[in-house]
Amino acid sequence: MEATDHLRASLHAAIALANAFGSPARQGRPAVPPDAAAVDAVLRLTTNRPPVVDPGGYAGGAKTLYDALGNLPDVDRAVELVNELLRDTKAAPQLTREIGAPWHLHFGSPDDATGWLAEFATAVAMLLGSDEAARIRRCAAARCDDLFLDATRNGNQRFCSTACQNRAKVAAHRARVRSS
Repeated sequence: MEATDHLRASLHAAIALANAFGSPARQGRPAVPPDAAAVDAVLRLTTNRPPVVDPGGYAGGAKTLYDALGNLPDVDRAVELVNELLRDTKAAPQLTREIGAPWHLHFGSPDDATGWLAEFATAVAMLLGSDEAARIRRCAAARCDDLFLDATRNGNQRFCSTACQNRAKVAAHRARVRSS
């Protein structure tokens, strides 16, 4: 999917927010509910403007995004969930900008959780409407349920992070040593 930098950032932020609220296990540990700082860090993936964050406003929509993306490759069910979120957030495109910055497209008010969720749902909808939906994957590491966007050229990324990749390699090595 050829996308603008802003759309790509919104898609990465959507996945990060979905993981923060929806993933039961993250990088080998039980997930903890995100606090304001964690949600703020996700929102900064798509903007440099510091938002005022109430994590509770994001929980329902983020969980819906996690459920939608976690349903892939069942695109029909994922689309159902994303369409529901688009309706709930009343996603409506509008151009906005910060002083001195270029215009960019938002799909709701960038000042509240509903606006951010509308933007993230739109980014996910654009991905689901492309031929790249299969690029959303669940981490192959044990005890990690995070989702990620495989951005590799050949489409063979298996882990959400190098931490999970390293844990998997160490576990495989230890298993080989024990069996020999």
